[in-house]
Amino acid sequence: MARAPLLAPAVKRRLLAAVLASVMIPWLIGSWIKAGLQEGLHDDAHRAAQLVDYIVTGGMVFLLAMVVTVAVGCVVVAVMQGARHLGDPFPNERNDGS
Repeated sequence: MARAPLLAPAVKRRLLAAVLASVMIPWLIGSWIKAGLQEGLHDDAHRAAQLVDYIVTGGMVFLLAMVVTVAVGCVVVAVMQGARHLGDPFPNERNDGS
């Protein structure tokens, strides 16, 4: 008997999209901010760029932790629901022969 997957394919796709968004969006925002930090326009452009890198890394770690939390919640819900099976039908009250 083949076992059903723990998570539905739609849930896996959404989690993958969330992971990609959690990495790409902060990285793009950080790159956009660092594009404006030039040596002549900013007092200490290297230090400011490094600060932006730290903030972006912190944001990525936070967002990935949130995705992992949601994934654990999805697994817990899937385990608590259990496998689907058909049981005996509920007896009808009118089937008692009267």
